Amino acid sequence: MKKRIITGLISAVLALSLAACGGNDSGDSQQTAPAEGQGQQTEAETSEPHVGGTLTVGISGEPYNIATWLSNDMNSHLLMNLVLPSMMVVNEKGEKEPYIIESYEASEDLKTYTIKLHDGLTWHDGEPLTAEDLAFTADYCVKHSLSFGADMFKSVESSEVVDDTTVIFHLSIPSVSFVSQMGYWVDIMPKHIYENVDDPMNFEFNGVGYGPYKLTDYAKGEYYTLERVENWPLANDGQGAYLDKIIFRVYADPNALVLAMKNGEVDVSGTELPVSAQNQLADSDGQFTIESVESLGYGYLAFNCSNEFLSDKTVRQALAMTIDRDGIVTAALQGGARKMETPVSPVYTDLVQSNITYPAFDIEGANKLLDDAGYTDTDNDGVREMNGKPMEFEVVYKNSSNNIDAVANIFKSNAEQAGFKINIKSLDIAAFTSNVVQGHDYDINIQEWGVIDDVDSKGLSNIYLSDCSMNFMEYYNENVDSILAQLETEPDKAKRLELLDEFQKIYVDELPVVNCWVRTKAYGCSNKFAGWSLTPGLYGVMDVKDLTHVYEK
Repeated sequence: MKKRIITGLISAVLALSLAACGGNDSGDSQQTAPAEGQGQQTEAETSEPHVGGTLTVGISGEPYNIATWLSNDMNSHLLMNLVLPSMMVVNEKGEKEPYIIESYEASEDLKTYTIKLHDGLTWHDGEPLTAEDLAFTADYCVKHSLSFGADMFKSVESSEVVDDTTVIFHLSIPSVSFVSQMGYWVDIMPKHIYENVDDPMNFEFNGVGYGPYKLTDYAKGEYYTLERVENWPLANDGQGAYLDKIIFRVYADPNALVLAMKNGEVDVSGTELPVSAQNQLADSDGQFTIESVESLGYGYLAFNCSNEFLSDKTVRQALAMTIDRDGIVTAALQGGARKMETPVSPVYTDLVQSNITYPAFDIEGANKLLDDAGYTDTDNDGVREMNGKPMEFEVVYKNSSNNIDAVANIFKSNAEQAGFKINIKSLDIAAFTSNVVQGHDYDINIQEWGVIDDVDSKGLSNIYLSDCSMNFMEYYNENVDSILAQLETEPDKAKRLELLDEFQKIYVDELPVVNCWVRTKAYGCSNKFAGWSLTPGLYGVMDVKDLTHVYEK
């Protein structure tokens, strides 16, 4: 399905122009995708930043939903962070700082937050972006249980719109991280579009945003075209972004993406590349440079605790002992990652205060643990049973994730040596979202997620709190809930560190998840473009605050 989006007040001249070129600025017909961005040099080549040029970005896998408040899919947020930028962004130190938010203040009791948005921002259809939109977002997300927003705003008792740019949120409980977490994870919703939408899950959002680029054209599964917003106030001293157009092209997998890059069809990989692909591009006659940055996210295996076997901590412990985290990093991920020892990323060493580690890789120990618990192979088929039922699990993962098939196969090989039967199944993003994220219908899943950059509960509560929307594991622990609640309300950092240690000790004992690796995120960037500057975060080369400085040489 192809969509042409026309926003704002359109002059007669522009309307005629669009009609003349069939609604596509490149001159292609409505039945044809836009021309591939080749990053053509201008006649007077310059290395100085300037406005102009088209950047073609390749991504592995289709964005699930451009309405980011309905999606936790990375590709959706990768694309739309240029259209709907987060209110907070991550700086060079991995710390969150205001972006769309100009400033904020917290009351002494941490129950009242005054947030001021930057003035001069408008929705791409011409409507002003105001504090009314932010207040509406908070209410709407909770009312309709929308992804992260439902968790981030559920403590809001009331909101008070002071003026066009200022809103005051009154919380039912103190929160040390209300703004930093809400501001990073939730995009502002356009009130004028959604105020009469009763069923957001079945409403087709047109992609109108407030960022430095606007979505103008797309065909699902093929491409998404973004065009520059003139004089966007938060980039390059009010000049706006440099690149005129950014075209995202969708590829089935990283191999197809790399081939497209080598063929000159793609200028930069929006999806991080496996080591093998990096090597291919590094040998491509100087066409590409590899830009890299350590991820703030992590990869993990999650156990569905509603499963008859996986509800038993002993079984989870045995499975954890079959996870060769060193092998995953060196073999499956080809050395392009760091091993994790705890639920907190090793990027933040100061957040781990005591000697907390996941169980070591020990297949012999896993077998003994299961033998002692009475899980035995009574029919000698290589699979343990309990009460005549075999210990068989299906492991699912997204088919667009780099090297996760290799991670799954390493896990399968080792777990079956301990008497488990493991079936592997890759899912497309839609099926993964439906089965895992929404339905919790799986046994074991492998995925990458998460950002923890402070001693706060929101980064943890997104996944680990019993009643949060992202608790795919269906793991419920009153002690964990209590700790996370204390983390959120404790203003003293030293005390929060102590609480964080308590949380981690429980999780490496209970093991609803085993966090395994932190990637070094690497991207191939065409040397026809300059201005790349990667900072830690989720979006790599596509991070909005960085990409606005990229220009065609």
